[in-house]
Amino acid sequence: MNITFSGAYYRKKEQFGFQIQFTEGTREYVLLHFYTPMVIVLNGRKTETQANACILYRPRTPQIYWGKFGEFENDYVRFLPEDSSFFSGRSIPLDEIFYADGFDVIKREMEDITYFLTERQQNHDSELKERLCCALEKLESSRIFPGQKAQRKSEQTFRLMQLREELKRSPEKWTVDAMAEHFFLTRSHFSVLWKKTFGVSPKADLRAFKNEKAMLLLSTTDFTMQKIAQLMNYNECENFIRMFKKMNGISPLQFRKRLRLPT
Repeated sequence: MNITFSGAYYRKKEQFGFQIQFTEGTREYVLLHFYTPMVIVLNGRKTETQANACILYRPRTPQIYWGKFGEFENDYVRFLPEDSSFFSGRSIPLDEIFYADGFDVIKREMEDITYFLTERQQNHDSELKERLCCALEKLESSRIFPGQKAQRKSEQTFRLMQLREELKRSPEKWTVDAMAEHFFLTRSHFSVLWKKTFGVSPKADLRAFKNEKAMLLLSTTDFTMQKIAQLMNYNECENFIRMFKKMNGISPLQFRKRLRLPT
């Protein structure tokens, strides 16, 4: 069976605010694999996905989606078999969100398809068809069918990962109590859950992220120690200096001098 390919890309990154809005769809089937959480509109209804979601659009199905947090990254391939019997016996759903077990499940296939479509010196029709079939087979075998309990656990882990990313960006805005309150849990229950998920207590994680940001401020600004302590939400500058020295073996001033930056 002949298959016409019109485009593909492995790990394509889209910038903040970018949206796909093909309200009348495309003339081809489009297979998408997302590395980032997305918002996908199907049948007029918005669905927020976790990372590693997939969808196989039929021709003419509206394609409307964007990154849940602005930027997003995905694999895609656009193709058109000569007839729909190509999908006979396949278990991948059409026009429906599903999940694959592994971010790199179709890595090789998508890399090869992208290469073969851009390399024009030879005919790669047979290789393209082979790689597409292999990608579909891998997605079929790795497709996740979570039960309700497993799905709740997955969603909880995803929310924890989201919060941890926020801590990395702005550790000074958080305390362990605030983190626990964000999950509507007691501090002790939340701490057990966090350590079970990440292998470190939330207090230690928060302290480490604060330290990383303090090192960044020391190396990229000329802020005083007092200013940095305030920015990192320490009550006293001495507390900041003591914690920094405990974690790094040297004081903030010594750290900055090593970089030969003004104090």
